[in-house]
Amino acid sequence: MVTVHTLASLLSYAAFLAAFVCGILFLVQERQLKRKTMGVLFHQLPSLEALDRANFVTIGVGFALLSAGLLSGFIEVRLSFGRWWIADSKTCLAIAVWGLYLLLWGMRLRATLRGRRVALLSVLGFGLVLFTLLGASYLVPSLHPYV
Repeated sequence: MVTVHTLASLLSYAAFLAAFVCGILFLVQERQLKRKTMGVLFHQLPSLEALDRANFVTIGVGFALLSAGLLSGFIEVRLSFGRWWIADSKTCLAIAVWGLYLLLWGMRLRATLRGRRVALLSVLGFGLVLFTLLGASYLVPSLHPYV
């Protein structure tokens, strides 16, 4: 069960990394279009619509994988300690990441947010992912002894 938890969590972070990259590329291309300065990179990038769609899909995949990672982690805690929840900083941060991407994906799904805003939020959201994955290990005590 620990393997499922770890693998699903890490794969979700990889999907959020892909969403981050799509967001950065979207913002770069949009800026070039607005300034009417089509650089070398402009002709290599997919369309804004394709980047927006890829961002949406990777956020959805990451959200599903993080949900599986959290659920398997809760089951492992239940089997090991006899309860569903242990207040751990990394778990709390992972739930915050889950909530952020749930909100972002849901707003994108309902077409409340599109394009630039989703790209910006996926870039900013990845900052929380990085803090959860790396920063929390060094700055906040955790029951997760690994990165």
